[in-house]
Amino acid sequence: MYDCFEHNGTLYNYPSNTDWYWITHPDNDYTDFNFDYHVPHWEKICVQVFGDQHSKNSNTYLVNKRHTESSPWQFHEHTVKRTASVPVFNATNFQPDESQGIRMFSNFFNFIKRCCNKTDEDYFWVTSSVCDYSNFDFTWHPDVGEEKLLHAWTTQDNKHGYTFFVPRQEFTKQAQTLQKLEWFEHIKYHYEVPVNRLPVNNFSLREGVADKIKHHTFTHHYEWFVEEDLDFDTQEFQPSRWDDINIETHGQNSNAILVPREAKSFIVDQVYDYPHIVKHTTPMVQPTFDIIVLGYKEPDLQENYDAIKRKHYTAKLVSGIEGNVNAYKECARQSDTEYFYCVFAKSTLDPGFSFHYHPDCMERPHHYIFKCYNPMIDYAYGHMGIILYHKQMVLDAKEWGPDFTCSFPVKLVDQISNTANYFHTPFLTYRTAFRECVKLASHCIDGSDHKQNTMILNKWLHSKDEWTRRGAYDAVKHVNDSGDLMKVFDWEFVESKYSVWL
Repeated sequence: MYDCFEHNGTLYNYPSNTDWYWITHPDNDYTDFNFDYHVPHWEKICVQVFGDQHSKNSNTYLVNKRHTESSPWQFHEHTVKRTASVPVFNATNFQPDESQGIRMFSNFFNFIKRCCNKTDEDYFWVTSSVCDYSNFDFTWHPDVGEEKLLHAWTTQDNKHGYTFFVPRQEFTKQAQTLQKLEWFEHIKYHYEVPVNRLPVNNFSLREGVADKIKHHTFTHHYEWFVEEDLDFDTQEFQPSRWDDINIETHGQNSNAILVPREAKSFIVDQVYDYPHIVKHTTPMVQPTFDIIVLGYKEPDLQENYDAIKRKHYTAKLVSGIEGNVNAYKECARQSDTEYFYCVFAKSTLDPGFSFHYHPDCMERPHHYIFKCYNPMIDYAYGHMGIILYHKQMVLDAKEWGPDFTCSFPVKLVDQISNTANYFHTPFLTYRTAFRECVKLASHCIDGSDHKQNTMILNKWLHSKDEWTRRGAYDAVKHVNDSGDLMKVFDWEFVESKYSVWL
């Protein structure tokens, strides 16, 4: 029987009275280990190294007094059982009712640096309260040659994960120059640790997701906010907390958003108020919106409606409503969706327009105006373009300026939706030009570009069509005479201006 010593960090200089001696480690169970092992003569030049269930080296050795640091090693795998573990630091603040562990304020990079200052051990575990460790083996330790690697366990839906085996000295050394955890020189990934699912909250386009987040009480470190009636499996994605605490969005228009509780205090008007956003172009089927054709005694109203109806059989018709605003509100009442497309009967639908646009859910609610090509001025801009109206915004409207739509948050979509077709009669032509040019000449639309307004106004004033020019001329005169801009809604007034020419 050989002498036996507890491992002191080296393999030599033990006071052995036998030619060979054993070195053991207190983290191992030697109940069934064969201490009567004799080294074959062909291996006597080698240090005998005995492995455990995790590594070829369990810090169990059979060493000859004549061995030196240059002596080769002979490995015996799976002969010892590892039973002990290194310290564990559990990161909390991931879900409610957490009492055991250390609160994590930002990300794992900073958390691990804090843990390095809390222990003198060579290695330690970092775990997370969001993970399920019921079947995890904390006796694990690195194999030979991997002692200085950072070991990270992924989750099912997160390539980074929330579990780490950290070499303290090596991490402290590298952390002095690192800015991100993923920049650590050598990281080995292991698979995988189960993780608890995150809560899912639904939002409607009516209220917008920003208001939903602002008034929400978070119970977890991250929570999902998903557009109503959207078919999306939230279980396929888990957020990373390695570095920046990001908002993670999915879908072409951010229809599903994974939001950290830290973001709540940043959001004022829209989700874009938060500085760290990562977008994923996850394909998904998005909700469609109602199409409503709006007209008022136009000669080709039925023809235009029938043309749209043939391609979009669910399209609805609203006509004969006195007053523009009354007509818009009636369209909103007829809509069964949170947004609706308003197609003006005085236009012809562009063959390439598909009605597939969807608002960016990260923005605050807007009306969306598409471009319309006007052949009388040979120019395309928002006037008479199809409008994607926010239904509730239209219904709730109580005050507005000369341009109803632009009296509310609005966004121009750089896509031609239709061609203007308002010149069936001199009066229709005149009325359209007068109403539009009052707005252009007065620069009454908040946020509009005055230089661009002037450029477009000149196109109306120099139109090839006589009644277009006359309507534009009277509009400029009306504005210069300090006329009431709201007169554009008074069709009798507009008709009286037209009658002067007659």
